[in-house]
Amino acid sequence: MTRNLRNVLAALIFAALSAMLSGCGDDETNAPSVKLTASTVVSSTDSSAHQHSVTIPFTDVSASPASAVFQYRSDTVGGHSHVIALSNQQMVDLNNGMQLTLTSSTPSSGASHTHTWSIQGGSVLYEKNCYNCHNNDKRGQNPMNVSFNASQTIAVKLPGSAPVSTAPPAIPDPNYTPTTTAPDGAALYASNCAGCHNPLATTTKPNRTAAQIRTAITGVGQMNSLGALTDAQLQAIAAALVK
Repeated sequence: MTRNLRNVLAALIFAALSAMLSGCGDDETNAPSVKLTASTVVSSTDSSAHQHSVTIPFTDVSASPASAVFQYRSDTVGGHSHVIALSNQQMVDLNNGMQLTLTSSTPSSGASHTHTWSIQGGSVLYEKNCYNCHNNDKRGQNPMNVSFNASQTIAVKLPGSAPVSTAPPAIPDPNYTPTTTAPDGAALYASNCAGCHNPLATTTKPNRTAAQIRTAITGVGQMNSLGALTDAQLQAIAAALVK
């Protein structure tokens, strides 16, 4: 084999490896100035040509959702707001990268109408697991160093091609009012930690402090997706880990 041919082959191998490593979990970063803790999803317009948005906290998006129904009240536009709801199975499907089509409640005031929300699970997964390191730079690329299943991987690359969930819809309560409560450490552990560290009863990480958990999140690549957890949430997880 001539030296020139060897050089060409080496260059091709290097290029192939570089392409394989390109993705939302690689070491190249462009961290945004403001970290995301939730995914913002926007409704369709109605006859009044206005839209509403809601935010879905990353801690709700899990393979083992902590609630039977998740409800979110939208922002106020035109003097009113709406509520959307996801069933437990719809949240599981969202976590698997599927698309959801949701119909809102009637408005909090004014003429009766509803809005439709079309939510792409792949986009939500990217924002939860990749955005806080890579901004929007890696959208549509092959994810690396993230524990995604095959459906999630395809959905992150092509959010609009994922199947639409056929799970029975949840019915939003038009009178739903978000409440501010102390974080549920056991539920947060189940959603964010149990997949790697066993269920809480048999956890491999007992008696970890909030500071230790934060250090692990920033220092262990596979845990970077948990960077959006607040200090209060980490403290709740730490409290649940006390044996």
